[in-house]
Amino acid sequence: MNAAVALSSVTKTFGVGDASVRALDDISLGLQEAGFTAVMGPSGSGKSTLLRCAAGLEVVDGGRVAIDGQEIGSWSETRLTKFRRQHVGFVFQDYSLMPYLTAEENVALPLRLARRRVDRSAVRAALAAVDMSERADRYPAQLSGGQQQRVALARAVVARPAVVFADEPTGALDTTSAATVLAMLRRACDELGQTIVMVTHDPNAAAWADEVLYLVDGRIAGRMVRPTADAIAGQMAHLDDLVMTGAAR
Repeated sequence: MNAAVALSSVTKTFGVGDASVRALDDISLGLQEAGFTAVMGPSGSGKSTLLRCAAGLEVVDGGRVAIDGQEIGSWSETRLTKFRRQHVGFVFQDYSLMPYLTAEENVALPLRLARRRVDRSAVRAALAAVDMSERADRYPAQLSGGQQQRVALARAVVARPAVVFADEPTGALDTTSAATVLAMLRRACDELGQTIVMVTHDPNAAAWADEVLYLVDGRIAGRMVRPTADAIAGQMAHLDDLVMTGAAR
């Protein structure tokens, strides 16, 4: 199978001199098409930086990044923006909905920005998939946090992007709302063939993925295929211990 997301020898440093921090240290990986990968690691391990670099939201200092078979590292911001509108979906912990647009209008926004015909049936189907049909005409301020995140997820998948990047999508949600969001991410992978890359700190959320990628100090510290929540929690406890003792370096 082809890699939907590929990183080769990627490095990313923040700051300069003695104050610099290497967030990613020679990362190489390939994430397969129609796969669901959870990214985990101790605090400060580089999880969100990896996601942002893989999505082209951060410029890497070294190495190569490719999405859907296209190397994006040397592209201008204008070209990157156009590419992301066609090929990439995003779900963030803070929802990032437009407050002056209804739920339905928020879901349709990626199609409008990409200058594609707005297929109202597709927009409504995306809302129905997250059980938000009856609230399609409501504004974000009229929705709970869980409802807003479901709208954000419908918006991320409506244009059928090749890859959906999700950064702590369930971090602010209750258990029921989180399960709804995770189930839709799982369906987007299984039924729509979309590649899902999700940063999370929650072993129960990560257990919905096909594999878990572990980071420590900006390096890949291991992978776990089809794990259980208990196995993930055990591995995270082990990595936390390594970081506390300095043995991970």
